[in-house]
Amino acid sequence: MNNVLYAILIAAALLGINIWLLQANKKTPVPKGCENLKPDCRGCGITDCALKRELEDQAKGAKTES
Repeated sequence: MNNVLYAILIAAALLGINIWLLQANKKTPVPKGCENLKPDCRGCGITDCALKRELEDQAKGAKTES
């Protein structure tokens, strides 16, 4: 019985620490020079990346508008 109680207490403590760290991270200001970072996808070998597709779609949209 005590083992179950200890497991529940440890899980609750870990959950509480996780929630606290997430809230503290949201309050942390973004460092200077990191406000508008864009990924450099040229060196990445992942071809089915959603972020890469989104950036390519935006680039194609910008070319067609010009």
